[in-house]
Amino acid sequence: MKNMKLLLDTHTVIWYILDSPRLPDYIRQMLKNGSNEVYVSVVSPWEISIKSRKGHLNLNQSLSSAVRLLRSRGFRLLPVRQKHVFCLDTLKLHHKDPFDRMLVAQSLAENFPLVGNDEVFDLYGIRRLW
Repeated sequence: MKNMKLLLDTHTVIWYILDSPRLPDYIRQMLKNGSNEVYVSVVSPWEISIKSRKGHLNLNQSLSSAVRLLRSRGFRLLPVRQKHVFCLDTLKLHHKDPFDRMLVAQSLAENFPLVGNDEVFDLYGIRRLW
């Protein structure tokens, strides 16, 4: 696969930052492929911040350092746009996590596959890679 636009699930972002073995090698290679455009929704750093502040996550670096790392590797931040919010409003309540639901809405509205291992995303009919 080449020349793809990819949207990362927050766990994918976390495992990438931490260089976790939980991130499969083929996903890691897909993210390193310079012909792919890799997007991180602004909701992911927001979710990471909340998890970190609650003591559920330790990135071993500041959130701003983590975002700088992602940007230095060519990842792009995807803002929340009006069309994402309108798409969110049409989603069934298969899943109550507000961050995941926004990622699904962004995936649908932008027609980007979502890179993550959570099978609940499949209930929304999005393209999921993992």
